[in-house]
Amino acid sequence: MENYEPKKLLILRILDILTEYSDCEHKLRQNDIISLLRRKYGIECERKAVARNIEFLEQAGYDIVSDGAGVYLAGRKFEAGELRFLIDAVLANRNICKLHTKELIKKLTEEGGKYFKNYARHVVNLDDWQKDENRDFFYNVELLCEAIDKGVKVRFFYNGYGEDKKLHRRRDKAALVNAYQLLLKNGHYYLACNYDGYDNMLYCRVDKITELSLTDTKRKPLTSLNGQKDGLNLGKLNTRLPYMFEDAPARVEFITANGAENMIDNVLDWFGRDVRIKKLADGNYKFTVFAGMRAMRFWVLQFGKYVKVLSPQPLVDGIKNDIAEMQKLYEEENGQK
Repeated sequence: MENYEPKKLLILRILDILTEYSDCEHKLRQNDIISLLRRKYGIECERKAVARNIEFLEQAGYDIVSDGAGVYLAGRKFEAGELRFLIDAVLANRNICKLHTKELIKKLTEEGGKYFKNYARHVVNLDDWQKDENRDFFYNVELLCEAIDKGVKVRFFYNGYGEDKKLHRRRDKAALVNAYQLLLKNGHYYLACNYDGYDNMLYCRVDKITELSLTDTKRKPLTSLNGQKDGLNLGKLNTRLPYMFEDAPARVEFITANGAENMIDNVLDWFGRDVRIKKLADGNYKFTVFAGMRAMRFWVLQFGKYVKVLSPQPLVDGIKNDIAEMQKLYEEENGQK
């Protein structure tokens, strides 16, 4: 007796088979499709039905190519290189726990079909990857997106790591903040937010947020915050804050020293292409960027003897003080020995 329901789904099952088993190097003949329909879905059909439904799929806009060797699905949501990039991004993100990493990679590899699965199998060894175990990470991202969309405040506990390498509350009382935007920086997801009573922006790492809940209270306008009268520009924020400290950007000038041949690469990597570059007579370079002062103090120390800040003077003084304090630490250590 004919099973009506499988027949009704025939066109969808043919699309599933083309998606899973075909590409430009692995074309399917009609008999191949008929065999897979029988084996995978228990559907019996004739070659005419296969040809007719493939034609329907083409009319619906699916990029299906046919020639003397068979048919294959040419147009996919993602190319192989795009899928590999997304898989690598998931693997490299420490915020995603191992369970969710496996689930995401499985979903991505399924988008590429059978032959991409074989190609990507070697990337799924998670034993050597450092992964946080906050399984609420994606749930928190969803809640924060909802809060941002509704324009309401959120309440959560913000945590830090202890000696046991686990998260612990920094305060006994939950924080109540105005939530504005999520952004990815330096391999971490941040919530751009603000406390009532202050006019500065804070950046809280989402992986350190626990016990998150939405409120019914409307957040205060973003434009009421210092430096946000035109709204939050994520592109400029990404290049002007090398580290996510709440800090107003200012004009910073610095030069390279001691044969820092690769500093143009480093500066563009951190600050984008909205940077002024001038070659000096001695072969070094002068850079002008717009960045936060606190973040710049850390950034300059990262490159040690290869960067010298010229202005603004408060930044120069702060870096000199940092260097002096570092020298004291090492002198004290040598004295103890």
